[in-house]
Amino acid sequence: MKLSIVLLAIFFCGAVYTTYGQTSDAEAEAIVNLLGVQKKEAVAKLVYVEPKDSVAFWKLYDEYDQLNRKTAKSRLALYEKTAHSYSNLTPEVADTLATQYFANRMGQEKTLEEYYKKIKAATNAVTAFQFYQSEVYILTQLRASIMQQIPTYGQLVHASKKR
Repeated sequence: MKLSIVLLAIFFCGAVYTTYGQTSDAEAEAIVNLLGVQKKEAVAKLVYVEPKDSVAFWKLYDEYDQLNRKTAKSRLALYEKTAHSYSNLTPEVADTLATQYFANRMGQEKTLEEYYKKIKAATNAVTAFQFYQSEVYILTQLRASIMQQIPTYGQLVHASKKR
C-alpha cells in the first residue's frame, strides 16, 4: 500500500512537470529535488539491500541520483522547448528536438549502466539488478505519466483540422 502511495506521488510530480509553462531554474530544481526524494523512497521499497551492503549501495545510489537530477532538469527544459515549438514546428526544429531527446535518453541509459556496474562491484549482481529494475520501472511509469499529459504534435494537428 505504501509503495503505491509513493509511486502515485511520483506520478503526480510527473504531471506537475507538464503544467509549468515557463519553469525557472529554482522551480526546476525544486521539482527535481522533490521527485528525487520520492523516487528514493520508492527505490527503498523496491530494492532489498543486505544490511552489510547498505552503506555502499546508498552512497552509490545518492551519486547516481545527483547525476540523474541534471538529466531530469535537462529533460524538463526539453519538454518546455517542445511545447513552445508546437506553434511553429518545421522539419528542422522537429529533427533538432528528436536529436536532443535521443541524447538525453542515451545519457540517462549510460548513467544507469555505469551505476549498475558500480553497485554490482560494491555489493553483488542481485542488488545491482534490483537497482536496475527499480529504475527502469520508475522511469517507465514516470515517462508514461508525463507523455499522457502532453498531446503529440499529430494530435494537435488532427484536432485543429476537425474545427
